[in-house]
Amino acid sequence: MPKWGFGSIRNRVLALFLAVVLAFTLAVMIITGVLTRSLVTDLVVENAQALVHHQSHIISLWQKERVADLEQLANSDLLETMDWDSIEPYLLRQIEEAPPYYLIFFVAEPDGSYNTTSQRNAGSIADREYFPKVLAGETVITGPLVSRSTTQRVIIIATPIWNQDRSSVRGVLGLSMDLEELFRGSQELMVSAQQDSLYLIDEDGYFIIHHDPDLIMNARIQDVFPGWDDLPKQSGSFSAVDDGRSYQAYYQKLPDPSGWTVAVRVPTSYFSAPVNKLILHLTAVAVGGFALVLWLGSWFSSTISKPIVELNQVFRRGAQGDLTVRAQVKTRDEIGETGASFNRMMETIGSMTYYDPLTGLPNRDHFMNSLESALNSGGSAVILALVAIRDLPEIKTFLDRGEMDRLLMHIARKLEEVGDDDLIIARISEGEFGLIIPANANAVLQVIDRLDQLLAKPLPYQDELSVRLSGGISISLDQDLSADLFYQQAQAALYEAEHSADLSLKLYDPNVHHALVERMRFQTEIRNALDHGQFVVYYQPVVDLLSKSVVGKEALIRWNHPSRGLLAPGQFLPAAEQGGLVERIGEYMLHKVCAQHEEWLKAGLKPGWVSVNISALHFRSPHFPAQVQSILASYDIPREMLRIEITEEAMLEPTPEVLENFHALSSMGIYIAIDDFGTAYSSLQYLASYPMQALKIDKVFVDSIDRSTRMQGLVKSIIGMGNNLSMEVVAEGVERENQLQLLQKMGCLKAQGYLFSQPVPWKDYLGVQRRISEHLGEMGTLLGTRS
Repeated sequence: MPKWGFGSIRNRVLALFLAVVLAFTLAVMIITGVLTRSLVTDLVVENAQALVHHQSHIISLWQKERVADLEQLANSDLLETMDWDSIEPYLLRQIEEAPPYYLIFFVAEPDGSYNTTSQRNAGSIADREYFPKVLAGETVITGPLVSRSTTQRVIIIATPIWNQDRSSVRGVLGLSMDLEELFRGSQELMVSAQQDSLYLIDEDGYFIIHHDPDLIMNARIQDVFPGWDDLPKQSGSFSAVDDGRSYQAYYQKLPDPSGWTVAVRVPTSYFSAPVNKLILHLTAVAVGGFALVLWLGSWFSSTISKPIVELNQVFRRGAQGDLTVRAQVKTRDEIGETGASFNRMMETIGSMTYYDPLTGLPNRDHFMNSLESALNSGGSAVILALVAIRDLPEIKTFLDRGEMDRLLMHIARKLEEVGDDDLIIARISEGEFGLIIPANANAVLQVIDRLDQLLAKPLPYQDELSVRLSGGISISLDQDLSADLFYQQAQAALYEAEHSADLSLKLYDPNVHHALVERMRFQTEIRNALDHGQFVVYYQPVVDLLSKSVVGKEALIRWNHPSRGLLAPGQFLPAAEQGGLVERIGEYMLHKVCAQHEEWLKAGLKPGWVSVNISALHFRSPHFPAQVQSILASYDIPREMLRIEITEEAMLEPTPEVLENFHALSSMGIYIAIDDFGTAYSSLQYLASYPMQALKIDKVFVDSIDRSTRMQGLVKSIIGMGNNLSMEVVAEGVERENQLQLLQKMGCLKAQGYLFSQPVPWKDYLGVQRRISEHLGEMGTLLGTRS
């Protein structure tokens, strides 16, 4: 290397370059350290809070499961007898099948005397704090106690044993759970595998779960953190020191009935260790990088001159696809000749095109560049589809060149109809086309569905010819996936499709179940379920409170899935909406319901009216009234027997088309009801603007009507508003008799809910309807006429 001297331009440029690199490196290290410390702290805190929330949710679910199991036992006919000779063997069997922390079951009389599965006449629990609460009808989860019958540390879940009509408590059923066994088996309650990071604390601060079993029930959180009682009760954080190590702890209180609190501790080293490690690595990288830059900078500064730098910039622009760039170097040496050769090369390339001259579509090079750009964009996943003509060599034997060109153009136009402007379609080779589908919207599923429909059957071309197409699809699940490897994956799927006897479109699956793939498959299952009639109708009766009779019912859809069992609407309707299948489901339900009622009417039965739920998207369709009219014309049932239920969402964007649908259905004699009234944010103006005959009060309001005077006032206002507008008012989700009494006093004349019947299969409905009608009179003054 030449001697150093700052008098030369080369050395001054090199010195400046090194200074800039050094300053930039130091700035990056400082900024990265500060930002990383902040990000790591935020991330650790966020993860800890999420862990606490999730952990509290898991334990809350565990509590609810234990309470539900115990209440189920208490509600059995055997327990209602309070005959310990009969009950004891049954409970012993339950203990044998239960987890190890189930210690004993016990049954107590109202006077407090009780028997346990380990000891008869075990004494009295009348003085236990939880006992009077249970006799008052509550289910109670206690804090840590010492069992009187086993002297072990336990928590107790106790629930009332009601008489047959649930008017009085006959006794108490209790479950004692061993705290030590609960700790040993607490992995099922742990979100994290680090048990020493979790505390479970009762209302008084005593430990229920602690990594040191000796502290369970014997120590309090106040011993670790004296300021515990001054903290917010529901959730928060605090700092503490345990075993000489400092921690930051986060806690959240569980909902009633237990009042327990979950706490998770995070060592403070978690906040600083990643930052220190990152700074160490950055320092090592910076030192190595600086040495490399020093060597390379010295070499480049001694060999590169201004004309070469200019040529390098020109070459880069040309490599990036700028066909208009030209070299401006005018020297007479080798550099000048290189610039002239480059200009001649760009002239040659400029005379070519990136598009296929026959179809006007991008060619292979353009397509692969677009694919590389899509993969490197850092956005959502990319879907690559390849479509090829089957048996192309045979087709070419009886088509001349002109006919073959027209066939290729015909296929190109069909593929263009599959997608929208965001879709990139190219002709890759003679009989192969490529499609780049950005997976950033729900419409991608419709594009793939249309492509599947295009490939599902032979494509007609002229009178005597039809061609079969095959397709392969690959999804970019790996962020580091190259365009070439991505293309190879799609080629593999295309190869499988070309050699498949039944499927013309294959999806490349590298055994990684991406969410988009699962959604596509689930929507395919929904489509198959519609084709094979796997959806079934359930009915829930609607009761007239004045006539004390079942006057109608609501039709509810269920999916009898071949492998997952019976699925509720919430498990598949969101996917159906995303895949554009909700209108088919609505039409399917209308056909099913009308066919079933036609069968009942022909048998001389009187099933009453039926309401069918229609989605907002389906209802807004301009073809919906004609569809309803066509369905009614296909079945021999009175039009007034069919009712349509829509949610307020259908009217959130009132348009002339929506109003036209309302009037068209009204002129047909179709009864329209607003379902889930009050749960959306629409204007009340539509109650007067749209021809609707009924509104249904959502279950969320009815649930707390007998517990909240404010909710009573709200429901009373809704009922009054409906009655003043001459609309029928139906209360949904009625489950308790006192709810029904309040609703009737407020002027609500129709109701449905579990108090009368759960939704039942259509074949069982008429029997359920008869039984309800027989029992409505037995409810006495509950359904009496309003004064």
